Amino acid sequence: MILVGLFLITASVFGGCSQSPGPEAAVQTNTYVGVGTVTDLDPKVPMIEIDHEDIKGLMPAMQMQFHVKDKGLLEGIKRGDRIEFTVENGVRGMLVTAVRKK
Repeated sequence: MILVGLFLITASVFGGCSQSPGPEAAVQTNTYVGVGTVTDLDPKVPMIEIDHEDIKGLMPAMQMQFHVKDKGLLEGIKRGDRIEFTVENGVRGMLVTAVRKK
């Protein structure tokens, strides 16, 4: 009985170690698609502020600023436009990599 208890304690302590994602997770970049309305933008930075719906797997609906990979992505986009956008979440934070009017 004592041996079984010792085994369960050992398994619970060391069992969690093998389930950790490891260093790969710390440098992994994930891509997500969102939909929202442009509330502000600054091609000089480049930055876009979006009042977006839930971004599944990343965050709930909110209004926030995102850095944009290339200022060319903002060409033809203006405040009030309804857009679909792709955002990467990686080591350096979140970065919009694609924008398309809806």
